[in-house]
Amino acid sequence: MIPNKFEYREAGSAEEAIQLLGQYGDEAKLLAGGHSLLPLMKLRLASPAVLVDIGRLGDLSYVRDGGDHVAVGALTRHRDVETAPLLAAEAPLLARVAGQVGDPQVRHRGTIGGSLAHGDPAPRATKVAPRARQAASARSRPTPSSAGSSRPPSAPTSCSPRSGCPSSPRPAGGGRS
Repeated sequence: MIPNKFEYREAGSAEEAIQLLGQYGDEAKLLAGGHSLLPLMKLRLASPAVLVDIGRLGDLSYVRDGGDHVAVGALTRHRDVETAPLLAAEAPLLARVAGQVGDPQVRHRGTIGGSLAHGDPAPRATKVAPRARQAASARSRPTPSSAGSSRPPSAPTSCSPRSGCPSSPRPAGGGRS
């Protein structure tokens, strides 16, 4: 099936992507790897008026030591999660599952952020992240309710396992998940 028509916008930075999401509101969807969103669009289960492409934002693709946690960027490809030495040491379950996602094409293009954002069961990251005690954080556009907030609109926001997003620090003494 062919998706509905949409406007395509390429963001040059995370801040620009947030601005575009603010401008277009609920009519916009983020696009990175596309392996979760594009099939939904082809079946017309998702029909965004605007696609904001963030796939080339290299600063959102990383696996790094965050002190008391391992940080994985939203645009980190499944293959990069699978082969990251830090994840092999600190969260081997997540690294192993990433190596079993789809086929090589999906692993090389699909992103961990896209899988988590869409609740996509195929990559299994949505099931493994809580068990691996991975943290989730996000930046968002300003809303009328945040206008008087002391927190900047693009500040990271974390959530806990009880609220539906997995979150906890690395266990003391290193940690195997």
